[in-house]
Amino acid sequence: MKLTLKLLQNEFTAYQNPQSDKEQDIVQAAEDVFAEVGFTGATTSELAKRAGVTERTLFKYFPSKFDLYKRILSGLLLSTIVPGHMSDLKERLVSLKPNFKDWYISILKARYTAVSKEPKKLKLLLGALLFSKEFSEIFGNLWKTNLYDTSIEAIHYFQEIGQIRKDINANQIVRASFSLGASFLITKFVLAPKLPMDPNEEIETIFEIFYHGITREQ
Repeated sequence: MKLTLKLLQNEFTAYQNPQSDKEQDIVQAAEDVFAEVGFTGATTSELAKRAGVTERTLFKYFPSKFDLYKRILSGLLLSTIVPGHMSDLKERLVSLKPNFKDWYISILKARYTAVSKEPKKLKLLLGALLFSKEFSEIFGNLWKTNLYDTSIEAIHYFQEIGQIRKDINANQIVRASFSLGASFLITKFVLAPKLPMDPNEEIETIFEIFYHGITREQ
């Protein structure tokens, strides 16, 4: 079945109102398993084991692994990432600081703090974006409307007041900015969570590289 925003909205109603404690246990356990190994790597036996139920009970609530995954994606999209992270980030984007550096660094630090509280959600999101083209399109549309377009407006503002260059397309600046920020979070919380890293120092360095480059001034 093709994933649509309407389908996920319907699933979200069930996500918010589980039929029983067992169903809630299954969903919570599945969030952990899917975050750890993705949809393909998750088996129904492991999902049942982590939830403390039999596979028969698992199938009673969710006839297939994909039915359970849809439930997880609905919560990811409508309970945490979009209403939480996305709305908070949009608010920070429009709350322009006196200078570009303070604005940029405050946003990165806020994202680091938010993701550090629930790194599992970032892993779930990455897995979902890679697994499902439909989910990727749904999330991409929400991201563009809420964050990308808002970021373009912010960059235009800083260009107009002379704090960043006007000869570089605002779209390219925004894409580079998001790429750096996302790479930082993915490295810290997914690829190398045990790598020694001072987040404040890392964020300051990211800004310096982004704003000034890495070559010596002539």
